[in-house]
This record gives sequence, structure tokens and C-alpha cells, in this order.
Amino acid sequence: MKKVIITLAVLVMAFGNVGFAQREAHLKSDATANMLKYFGVRTETSIVPQQALWEDTNGTNYRTTYFYDEDELYLAEEVSETDEGDGWYNTSRLQYEYGFSGNVIEMLYQEWDGADWVDAARGSFEYDGDLLSEVIYQVDYGTGWVNYMKEVYNYNGDESTILYWEWNGTTWSSSELYTYTYGPGSIELIIQYMQGGAWQYDERQLFALNFDEKVEEIIVQDWSGTTWVNDERTIYDYDGGEVFDTKGIYVWTGDDWAQEYHFIYEYDDNGNAKYGECLYVYDGNLMDGDNDIEMAYGYGAASNEYYGWRVEVEYVDLTSVKDNISASRFLVYPVPAQGEIFIEADNFAKAEIYSLTGQKLMESLRDRMNVSNLSSGLYVMKVYDREGGCATQRFVVK
Repeated sequence: MKKVIITLAVLVMAFGNVGFAQREAHLKSDATANMLKYFGVRTETSIVPQQALWEDTNGTNYRTTYFYDEDELYLAEEVSETDEGDGWYNTSRLQYEYGFSGNVIEMLYQEWDGADWVDAARGSFEYDGDLLSEVIYQVDYGTGWVNYMKEVYNYNGDESTILYWEWNGTTWSSSELYTYTYGPGSIELIIQYMQGGAWQYDERQLFALNFDEKVEEIIVQDWSGTTWVNDERTIYDYDGGEVFDTKGIYVWTGDDWAQEYHFIYEYDDNGNAKYGECLYVYDGNLMDGDNDIEMAYGYGAASNEYYGWRVEVEYVDLTSVKDNISASRFLVYPVPAQGEIFIEADNFAKAEIYSLTGQKLMESLRDRMNVSNLSSGLYVMKVYDREGGCATQRFVVK
């Protein structure tokens, strides 16, 4: 089994682009992304969204702009706006707070009331080492924060769980249990709900993984009371490449699968989905259709979702950020780093490794370093050239 540290790459999606009080199902799908990452299905990427623009079939335009901290290592804020034909106006924003180890410890969701930002929802994150262990979601209806929902993660090798709790006003009560079972080329998710003091089957999701450990098919089944019955199927078509060019959503007709949605993507040279269309299949014809459009970036290492039928996204590579422009880009390999790593840089003079909190951990005058004593996770490397220039790049230690 592959273990990958859960970091910001998946946590930034925990609220989506609207308030989580209206998106409970979306929250849980993001929790699934966290667990898939634990199994190594998704890997780290330094490619991140910079701005996204999309529209729905009613002609309403939306955009989200992503802001990063002054060192451009962390996502600091997302601001969402809407244009119904009379110009852009604020709708919501997400703000992020980080702990000493660089993990997100709080996400604050606010809504625009026409004059100012108003608190609406927040999530508080706890970790066991670098693994996400618990998330508590709260809402504010104008009278202060109240508990809403809680996720508790239990990592037990190839069979791990997420337990959901709901707040009844005085205490927490368990509501749903997600059980993930990892196997060669597949992951099974069983969803159960609490009723009458016992767990009842609700839904099953079957993930098929390709050779590169990327999801190529998801089959959703409902529990009939005696057996699992097909409901929905998603197929990702990679066409032999690193990223999926199309994605199809199918529904079960009783004896076969019928396509309901068809997604088409265009990518830039760095493997980022810069353009996507959501098309609805009706009577054999393709029509504009509203659905969540999954935009993959970093050669499919991460993704985000936007609601509408046409989406355009701009990206930025955080590894390209330099302290001084005179420094050349450098290459670190192998990635993920394990044992000894090598550095390729013009006019190399010195390399330093820092934690995400800015603590210097290692320094070397040679173009190779032994990182076997570093814990698994994300680090920052600074490489200096002989003219004093410095380039900064993030890298992963396995």
C-alpha cells in the first residue's frame, strides 16, 4: 500500500465554492479525496489554480480568484464573484490558517452582505502527525458559532474509515460510516447510516485504478435491502496520456448503462485543464448541461470542481517563484525524494532545505544531499548560484 501525506492539495477543496451547510454531500466526496490520497491515488503537485471563470446555462458568470501568501507557499484566500450582466460583485470567500507543520488548521467561509464579509461557516482540522484525524464543521447564523458536523478518520492499513457525527444541540451522535478497502488496482467504499442503533447499508462505490494508480472508473451502487444495484458510472478516458481528455457519466437503465453527461477538456503544455465543457446527452445529441466540472492539473495529480457548463482556468506553478530573478531554475531528483537526492543547477554554489514553517534543516555545498533523516512530507529547497541569486522550490520526501 502507498501512503502519501495529506496536505493542502486536497484540503483546499473541503468547502467548495459555496457554503458547506448547503453542500454536505460535496464535503463527503472531498473526504473521499483525502482517503484516496492516503492510499497514494493522488500525488503532490506544485501547480495550483490562479483564477477560474465559468458560466451556467442561464448565462450567469462566475469566477474565483486564488491568493497565496507572500512567500507563495500556501493558499491564503479564495474570493468568489458573480456577474449576472451588471458587473462583478462579491459572493463568498474562503480564508486559510496554517499550523506549525504547514497543515491547514482552520478554514473560514464568509459571505458578502453587500457591505462587508460575514462569517457563515468554518472547519477546524486536527492531525495525528501529518495525517488528518478529525474535522469539526461549525455554522454561524448570526448568533455565534454552533457545531454542525464532524469527521473522524481512522487509518488501519488497507481498510480505513471515516466516521461522521451530527450535532443534535447538546452532544454528538454518529450518523454515517464510510469504510474504504484498498486492493491491487481497486478501492471499495461502503457507506452506511445509523438507524435504530445499528448500521444500515446505503451505498457502495467501486474505484478502478489504472497502472499509474489514477482513477479510471467509478461505479456507484445502491443497497436494495438484499443486494447492490447499479446506479451511476463515471469513466475517465486518458487516451494513453497522463491526463483524461474526456469524462463520461452514465446511469443504469435496468439492463445497461446509458450516457447522461459528456465532458471535454483542453490542456496546456504543463498538463493543466485550461478549458472544459459539460455536455448533457439527450436523445443522442449533446447539449449544454450544468454539472460539477472536474478540472485536473499537474498532470492529473490534483483537481478542483466548478459548477456550470463551460470553465476556463489559469494556473501558476509555485516552484517557479524565485527570491532573486538572477537564479536559474533547478532540478531535484528523484521525486519523491528518498535517501540521496541530486540537484542540477547552473553555477551551483549552495543548497538549503527548510520546513514549511521556515526552519532551516540542512545545508550543503555539494549538489547532492542525503535526506533519509527527514520525515515524510513537503519541504522547501533553496539553491544559490555563484552570483548570489537564489531560487526556491518545494519537494516531497517519501
